[in-house]
Amino acid sequence: MIELQEVKTVKQRKEFVDFAIKLYRDDPNYMPGVFSDSLATITPEKNKAFNFCEARFWLAKRDGETVGRIGAIINHRANEKWAKNQMRFWNVDFIDDAEVSACLLGAVEEWAREKGCTEIVGPMGFTDLDLEGMLVDGFDERGIFVTYYNHPYYLTHLANLGYEKDVDWVEYMLNCPTREGCAKLKRLSDHCLKKYNLHLKEVKSAKDIDVVAVDVMKMINTAYKDLYGTSELDEEQQAAYVKSFKPVIDKRTIIALYDEKDEMVGFTVAISDISKALKKSNGRLFPFGWIGLLKALKKNDEYIGLLIGIHPEYRNKGIVTILMYALLDGFITAGAKKIRMCPMLDDNIKVLGLMKEVESWIYKRRRSFVKHL
Repeated sequence: MIELQEVKTVKQRKEFVDFAIKLYRDDPNYMPGVFSDSLATITPEKNKAFNFCEARFWLAKRDGETVGRIGAIINHRANEKWAKNQMRFWNVDFIDDAEVSACLLGAVEEWAREKGCTEIVGPMGFTDLDLEGMLVDGFDERGIFVTYYNHPYYLTHLANLGYEKDVDWVEYMLNCPTREGCAKLKRLSDHCLKKYNLHLKEVKSAKDIDVVAVDVMKMINTAYKDLYGTSELDEEQQAAYVKSFKPVIDKRTIIALYDEKDEMVGFTVAISDISKALKKSNGRLFPFGWIGLLKALKKNDEYIGLLIGIHPEYRNKGIVTILMYALLDGFITAGAKKIRMCPMLDDNIKVLGLMKEVESWIYKRRRSFVKHL
């Protein structure tokens, strides 16, 4: 018999975060996030998204042992924006047992009906910058700490419970090219810079990162506003995300593009891939996890392409070539060899098309599922 426990205490929250780490302890492809960040995300006092979201989290127990977990979120801001009455499921993990998965998703569906929701989607977090999308292809590839990981059997469980495809994301891996290999992109980039009187802002110091980061977070609201499931980030959320990612940002791979009025028109952000270091410490930075993290930040030839955004007025003008070339040049300077791009919606033709300019391939696909109530 399965017992559901709603997560309300600090101890339960830690157990909630820890469950996935324990479930995938022997899986070399699972990479945990930073434990303290994951814990803060489900803590109302620490996550500003609770200002406009409702959320509940559950642990599934059998004979006192934790066998699953799940979260349920209502993003009222997103629902108002998209004219939906939707609940999200998130952080769903479970052993290969139909009774467990049915119990977990059943809890979400019951609360959704109580709240008058008409559909459930997921996995999706509080905002578009949280982990989203269940892995449906690429299980034999190692993950990265900023994406969700799951066993293949999850898909069968969801299908049996009536969940269907809503949207897909793809993830590209690319081998870092040489500068000679980027010659075509450089020509296109130089042409666009001159044609539209644009310039790239150099990022040389922590102060430069602070300035650019503010512009990036503001631009995200503009550049991502039409993307699946997005809601506007307020200033408190923007500051929280900057604080979370600033320690792992590489100055060489944060690209900021501005117009003649010094207004940002596009950006890309990439970070060192610290996933392996986090794997060794189970996501904990203390007492000794920070040592491996610092080593990974100091010397690393693997990177993660985290974000890319372009102001709507500059789309379809070739601006993306400026960002892509500058990012690749940053990778070359940093000594990168392999880059894993974060998930991109599979209908984002312009950005996906640029992947053809370098040696790249789709190595993962992930999906958001939907169930109409």
